[in-house]
Amino acid sequence: MITFYIPGEPALELADPAQCPEFTRRAVWIDLCEPTPEEEQVLEAALGLDIPTREEMQAIELSSRLYKEGNVLYLTATVLVKAQIERPESAAVTFILMPEQLVTLRYETPMAFQAFRARREANLQSYRTSYDILAGLIDAIIERIADILEGVGAHLDQISLEVFNADRTSATTTESSVRVQARKIAQRDFLEVLRRIGLNSDLVSRARESLVSFTRLVAFFRETQKDTPAATEALAHLKTVATDLNSLSDHATFLAGKVNFVLDATLGMINNEQNRIVKIVSIAAVVFLPPTLVASIYGMNFELMPELKWVAGYPFAIVLMVISAVLPYVWFKRKGWL
Repeated sequence: MITFYIPGEPALELADPAQCPEFTRRAVWIDLCEPTPEEEQVLEAALGLDIPTREEMQAIELSSRLYKEGNVLYLTATVLVKAQIERPESAAVTFILMPEQLVTLRYETPMAFQAFRARREANLQSYRTSYDILAGLIDAIIERIADILEGVGAHLDQISLEVFNADRTSATTTESSVRVQARKIAQRDFLEVLRRIGLNSDLVSRARESLVSFTRLVAFFRETQKDTPAATEALAHLKTVATDLNSLSDHATFLAGKVNFVLDATLGMINNEQNRIVKIVSIAAVVFLPPTLVASIYGMNFELMPELKWVAGYPFAIVLMVISAVLPYVWFKRKGWL
């Protein structure tokens, strides 16, 4: 689909490619969303330029993403499309900047594009040049990334509280079978925490990738357009945007470090819970070992065992097993091992 944005007029979506040449000359911004081959051919003929293919947009080489042909700039950057924690996704978007027009080529619909479109529709007298449109789109994308990073920070704070509060609760419990079961449930919750940490890490990585791509895009634009009088205002604005990009990159780096800290803390808590369970099993084995030894001795079938014919032999063996179990427990308790 091709959407034309004519200065001072609402957006116009055309389903028939044959009508494109009529509006191409008047539009300051032409947005191609999942264009068909016919739409690409009609627009290329009307504008006299070569629209990159989807495969070319996915190239990672800087020379394939940022280049200039005549007075036309081809700028490709990575934009977050879906910023949900569960399924973060990103996609390449190409900005084809001409002195009088801007063409955007995309195969997804980022929320930043929707936000900018709503912003433009609310004030149709603004964004009247291609440079204004480009700067406005970059602003909307950067604002979206900032919101995403803010959300990740809040999620990580919540995870930190869950992790450390869970450990504090476990430290105050007694070593009963009920508490052991509670710890097993808590350990399963830690596995869910690990999954959430991984999803947040993926989202931060995608945000950092987008920030890096736009940092390169802004630097390339400022370098190639520094002698263009029409881009003076956009250059001054993008200088501020470059500062914002650096700040957000630093914040994304901080969040990446926080993800690693929370991950290490969670793994440490899981290891602590496992050590407690192993401790309980070890103590149980030591407590029940002496009674087992007594029962094994008196379970032997030798003929010359005086206690076998002793009337009080059975109660004596029972009492001996109880004492042999209680004494290690009392000893561990006095040592503070329980």
